[in-house]
Amino acid sequence: MKNKVSSSSLEEEKSSLKAQAELCQSLTHPFRLKILRLLVEGRKNVRELMEATNKPQPFISQHLRVLREKEAVNSKRDGNEVFYSLADPKIVKICELVAELINERQR
Repeated sequence: MKNKVSSSSLEEEKSSLKAQAELCQSLTHPFRLKILRLLVEGRKNVRELMEATNKPQPFISQHLRVLREKEAVNSKRDGNEVFYSLADPKIVKICELVAELINERQR
């Protein structure tokens, strides 16, 4: 029975580490980080993100899909539009901690 617990615990750890790696991977593109910064201000639709970034709709949608799949952002339909928001403010804190670490290393 002890081996089953250990095996189960190892599988849970493996699953958790994989989920962590996938979330971190979704945050590795500079444009996705830009989207997250814009969403700190509040929910936005693709048109608003296009205006704020001067990027085309397909480019923005591609990056939103990655963020949505990894549960970094939420999407909610309101009439004909889909609005995006941060799934959890902790995601921005993660990005801020990384930026702080980089700034400290550059001093």
